[in-house]
Amino acid sequence: MEENDILIQKLEQELKEFKQQVKELGADYAIDKAYELTVKQEIIDCIAYDSSLSKEQKKALLKSSNVLEQCYDDWLSFDGNLRETLNFSVDKTINYITDDYKKDKVRTKNDSR
Repeated sequence: MEENDILIQKLEQELKEFKQQVKELGADYAIDKAYELTVKQEIIDCIAYDSSLSKEQKKALLKSSNVLEQCYDDWLSFDGNLRETLNFSVDKTINYITDDYKKDKVRTKNDSR
């Protein structure tokens, strides 16, 4: 089995164990941890599709414990970037919806004449 496959299996196992812990602590806890679960899955995807990882980096990740937890903790310090991106996207969508509303309003006004 290739090193990359072994690494992904390791990360998926770490996520599986985290999910099991979350399940055992009930629905309220699971809701609180939904964001963390999502981000950890995204971290696995980032690593899985990163073809630039060197052999040394892969070996280091394989030897390290709690890779997802370490990456997630680091992500939290950069989480502000998500808010900026989300704000931009929401603003863009609101503008799109508002433009459609204005167009419909003009159409309705013109149709009533």
